[in-house]
Amino acid sequence: MKKYTKIVLILTFVLCYACNQEQKQIDASYTKIAELRSDNLNFDTSLFDAPKKSDLNKIVGNYYVDNFYTYLKSGFTLKLKKPKDKYVQYTFEFKENGEIIFKDLTKSYGCGNGVLSIKKGTWKAKENDLYELTFDGSRAFQSKFHTESEYRLVELKNGDKKLKLTKVILNQQKLAWQ
Repeated sequence: MKKYTKIVLILTFVLCYACNQEQKQIDASYTKIAELRSDNLNFDTSLFDAPKKSDLNKIVGNYYVDNFYTYLKSGFTLKLKKPKDKYVQYTFEFKENGEIIFKDLTKSYGCGNGVLSIKKGTWKAKENDLYELTFDGSRAFQSKFHTESEYRLVELKNGDKKLKLTKVILNQQKLAWQ
């Protein structure tokens, strides 16, 4: 019986190690998100005109997102067409009532560690194409988070939209088991 116990322990250790290494390769930035201070970002707000009231909801719609892990570093792109051959992929539905519906389209993960899950998301329009987004979620077996951040909406030539980070308002994280 001792041989079987040793074999099971060794296989468990190898599986855990391989899973951890694979997760690090997928996205090393999931484990640590640097806090970004708004005083480090330089932009001249006088260059932008205040949007018309009807323009405030131009974010409403369904989008594909494949590089969401940069949302607290530089922002992320809202794509109209589903990107091909992307390993990790999500949809965001920005509703008129300020709610964001999040769906994970990733077919399979090699490892469950660090898998992003957003429980609740909200958005609020501000002046000058600024939007405030709030996300509550977790990274499986690693951390839980609550973030509030401000983005400038930029429309790209291909019809996609870019939410460029202007300010991190709040970035709370705690270990998943706390």
